[in-house]
Amino acid sequence: MIEALRQAGFLAVEAEGDTIHARLWAASVDFTSTPEGDHWHLALQWPVRANDAQRAQWNAAHPDAAMDIHNGETRLSMRVPPGDVQALHLWTALAEQAVADLIRWRRAQRQPGEGY
Repeated sequence: MIEALRQAGFLAVEAEGDTIHARLWAASVDFTSTPEGDHWHLALQWPVRANDAQRAQWNAAHPDAAMDIHNGETRLSMRVPPGDVQALHLWTALAEQAVADLIRWRRAQRQPGEGY
């Protein structure tokens, strides 16, 4: 899976036990890839709490990449077959869209004077 992540263009690909850490782009947060049966579970957490309606709308529009709350933060998850570079490219597109939405949602939650 490490080689597939690198071939798909992910950065900072490193293994820590059974968990592989990687980044969508250089300045992004890590996402994880962990073995789960005959698939790999990809997960990206973002420090914002998307509300029920936002998560429901996301999940309805993107059934391959579920959004939930995990440890108080919004998490995007997707299961992919090992070494499936095409599925990893789909993950890239969905994760980047999710990050854009999460940033927009966080900005909408800010109180006056809180900053950008």
